Amino acid sequence: MMNGMPKAKSEEIGDLFVTETTLTVKLLPSKKSASRPIRWFSGGCVSDLRLAAKDISRLVGRARGRGCVVRGLTLATDRGAGCDVEATLLPRAIEKAGFRVLA
Repeated sequence: MMNGMPKAKSEEIGDLFVTETTLTVKLLPSKKSASRPIRWFSGGCVSDLRLAAKDISRLVGRARGRGCVVRGLTLATDRGAGCDVEATLLPRAIEKAGFRVLA
């Protein structure tokens, strides 16, 4: 804080990558990243929406720190471009975690 003015927070975009066993987020432009093991994504679908949202929120919070704000996440899975992302329920988990899904 300088001259009574709070420091402006930078806004970042997160890339979220989900496999059967791991959740990874990478923030841009800072290139901060974090990963954690998961058990709620099996058969290409979210099995526990509440737990998925909680894990996503915690992971993004851990990666971003205090100096930035993350509002939107791009989404990718290990199933490739042909995967129907809506059928995985990941967009619903991201929205429940408090983020927008970016195309």
